[in-house]
Amino acid sequence: MHGVLRAALVATISLVAGSWVSLGRPELRLPHVLAPSSPAPAPASPSPAPPPRAEPALPQEADPSIVPSFAPWPRTNPEASIAKAWMVAEGPAKRTGEAKRLVTLTFDDGPTPETTPAVLKMLAKHRVHATFFVIGGYLDGESGRAKQVRRVLKKVVAAGHLVGNHTHDHANLTALSRSDVVAQIDRGAASIERVLGTRPILFRPPYGRLDDFGEQLARDRNLELLLWSVEARDMQRGDADEMFHDLVAQLDYKEGGIILLHDVKRTTLPVLARLLAFLRDRPYDPARPDKWGYEVVDLPTYLRAVGASPLPYAERDALERAREASGKTKRTKGGES
Repeated sequence: MHGVLRAALVATISLVAGSWVSLGRPELRLPHVLAPSSPAPAPASPSPAPPPRAEPALPQEADPSIVPSFAPWPRTNPEASIAKAWMVAEGPAKRTGEAKRLVTLTFDDGPTPETTPAVLKMLAKHRVHATFFVIGGYLDGESGRAKQVRRVLKKVVAAGHLVGNHTHDHANLTALSRSDVVAQIDRGAASIERVLGTRPILFRPPYGRLDDFGEQLARDRNLELLLWSVEARDMQRGDADEMFHDLVAQLDYKEGGIILLHDVKRTTLPVLARLLAFLRDRPYDPARPDKWGYEVVDLPTYLRAVGASPLPYAERDALERAREASGKTKRTKGGES
């Protein structure tokens, strides 16, 4: 071909945008119940964009300094054993003649703008600090309700209560694939972290169910498993009188324990009001150590007592047999969260 020769021009352009926000193992920095988050380090070399399932990195909405700190944080179950977590929930072993009954309160499945604020008011009236296990999915998004829920969660922490992870969608972890189990735990923690600026180390699996793979994940993430020993089954029933008397019977039989309620049910509110009044009117008196009474404590105090005097049983069936041998009669049976 005659005329001006046409030269071939080849250009290579490489664009890399964004960075990967890790939902992997958080660093455990005791004594915080919520481990402070750290910004992801800048990549040393270009990296591919995150896969489509990655959660967007939203700005933190609260100052991590408001998170309650307890020094040192008691680790009663570093192996993340579900069997041991059930035993820890039963409370400390008591010496012969010891009459103090320790109680700590926990709430699952919230927060919700309709009932959680009322729960906070009751707890403040009685000067009780509780632990709230949060469903991460409720915190996500920019809808008006999601923003309300995030504000309520910040009020929970500002009032001095503790926050734990109850998964992202309240899924039964033993019925999921391994990848979905990882996602439920890590996405739930990430949702809480985006609101509070800190990642929870407390974890309560829905329904109290966790298999070997779930236990391994909890160990890898330095999570503190927390279950319960006393419950009203307030998600399954609505009779406040029945639930209150059931709680009292369980507290009497077990001589205290970790109480499970749900801050998403309006029918739970009158039960909680009666329970707090019941515990207030029957306090343990150190001046009369032979007379039984209740001492309502925060979770770290409860766990320290367990660590100082653990029950000498590997699983709950052995404990129940010992209670029956001592003449105790079980008057009620709890369900699942």
